[in-house]
Amino acid sequence: MPFDILPPRDVPKQKQEEFNHTYFQGIIVEIGNLKKYETFVPNQDKNNAYLGKKIGEIATAAEFYRFTYEHIIQKIRSVDVIWFNVRKMPAMLFEVEHSADIKNSLSKFVELQDFYTDFRIVAADVRKKEFETKLSLEVFRPIHNRVKFISYDDVSTLHARMNELTTLESSLTL
Repeated sequence: MPFDILPPRDVPKQKQEEFNHTYFQGIIVEIGNLKKYETFVPNQDKNNAYLGKKIGEIATAAEFYRFTYEHIIQKIRSVDVIWFNVRKMPAMLFEVEHSADIKNSLSKFVELQDFYTDFRIVAADVRKKEFETKLSLEVFRPIHNRVKFISYDDVSTLHARMNELTTLESSLTL
């Protein structure tokens, strides 16, 4: 199995988490690309390895679109993956939460509560209860109905099925 997907056991835990984070970040970017969104990853992640490439090479938005006030942009430009619609507005934000505090991600999402944007936390199934507990806090009420939890398994399944569909469609020349 390629090192990008499953690092060897002798790699330190922190480095393994970094690989897992980048791997799922890459899958989310690829799904967004297949769905015809412009995809963005933050500058600090662009050089991370994803399946033999830099993740910045598969993201389609070279820079962050300035769609609102600078103070809001500064808070959300570090979101793991952003899908922009054809009007260069953020359609969906994703945070991959391997071990970090989910509350930090939810705080970023609150910044866009006035926009027509959806939010996703992507993590291991074991973190779903933590997600639900944090999301139930009063401070997150404005975005409560727009934030969903997606497990790593579900993201992987969606990615595989979308690739299968794309391959089938191209073989049928639709």
